[in-house]
Amino acid sequence: MVMIKKTKSTLPVWFLRKGMDRRFRAGHPWVYSNELTESPKGIQAGDLVELRDAAGKFLARGFGNPQSLISFRSLTRDSQWLEPDSVVSLEQILEKAKILREALGMTPFSHRLCFGESDGIPGLVIDRYRVSSGQSSAGQVFVIQAHTAGANRILPQVLEVIQKEVKQTLGPSGWAKTAVVMRNDLSVRKWEGLQEEHPRVEKEISGFDLRHSTIEVQSVVTGEKLPFEVDLLQGQKTGFFLDQFANIQLAAGRFRGLWTSKRIRILDLCSYVGQWGTQLSQVFGKSQVEVVLVDASQTALDFAKKNLEIQGVTVQGFKGDVLRDLGELPDQGFDLVISDPPALIQTRKNIPQGTHAYLQLHTQVFRLVKKGGAVVCCSCSALLEEESFAQTLFKAAQRNLRSVKWVGRGGPSADHPVLAEFPEGRYLKCWVGYVQ
Repeated sequence: MVMIKKTKSTLPVWFLRKGMDRRFRAGHPWVYSNELTESPKGIQAGDLVELRDAAGKFLARGFGNPQSLISFRSLTRDSQWLEPDSVVSLEQILEKAKILREALGMTPFSHRLCFGESDGIPGLVIDRYRVSSGQSSAGQVFVIQAHTAGANRILPQVLEVIQKEVKQTLGPSGWAKTAVVMRNDLSVRKWEGLQEEHPRVEKEISGFDLRHSTIEVQSVVTGEKLPFEVDLLQGQKTGFFLDQFANIQLAAGRFRGLWTSKRIRILDLCSYVGQWGTQLSQVFGKSQVEVVLVDASQTALDFAKKNLEIQGVTVQGFKGDVLRDLGELPDQGFDLVISDPPALIQTRKNIPQGTHAYLQLHTQVFRLVKKGGAVVCCSCSALLEEESFAQTLFKAAQRNLRSVKWVGRGGPSADHPVLAEFPEGRYLKCWVGYVQ
């Protein structure tokens, strides 16, 4: 595809204050309002803006937002690329994202197609779910989220690009087997001056139930398709947590030779639809595993129990708050404890409170796991630094007089690429350890 370039820009121009360009020139995609020479104004939230340094030299074009602390988000640093939000430009960006996932071998399975800044479109998330019905493939479902005003403004162009790509690669029949769901039910949108919206279906597959969708995920054991029943319309996030696949692979590899000749008990905390329990039960042998699921949502527990039972796993569900109700479970009652809570730190001001919540939770984790057992401890709070998380785990283990040999550290799956120059995008942490 050839990029369309023009010769003259008519965009509003914002200037960085003198000395405020170092971080941005190093590759960081954001500019904060206090880094600009003047308070940002004169545009609608999400409109295109040209950014220049204090001397007037071109730096980038991207989304501007006078209502946000993050006033500018870069789309291009190419001075000749005047319309980086056009259909043609977005088509090229998403094509690059697709090629990367193909190279990683992810496209036969459900995967994240676009991960915001890491794929060049700040604030835009697109998950591509491979779905099936009975014994046959029903097609695919694109679930889209716009976290920023800029991403929200370009959604019509994004939908046009998706439709064009599907029709070109799969033809009219492929488009007929494609659904598109908009999931802008995000509280973080308020920071961009956007409303939280009810989920809506932009396009449906005839006869396919989005509230009870069977998606196809790669099995960590066989490498083949593993089905999960999920709610793509109203389930958490976009309906499934695709970012944990690499961490499940990590844990499976570390634990594969463990407990080969006895029945084991797995405790899956914040289990949602049972991804961890289902995948790891495959590693140990489904017939010798009992999985206990804990989640605050009865709906999630119902999905999780069904997903495990379909695989022939013995399962129990426990509805409760992991920060309040785990005292009902027995000391050292489990061979493996998985802790994968939602983000417990949402803003900088609640870092102390959220860090304490992680300590509370993992104190229970080390109480519940047997000596000679294992743990998987996760955090998806971007504001919790890795070293702080490590200290929290150390303190939690120490409270229970446990020694832990940490044998693996993970992060988001490869379809959630990270940029070294953008630490805010490195949110997911996972520690895998043996407990003594």
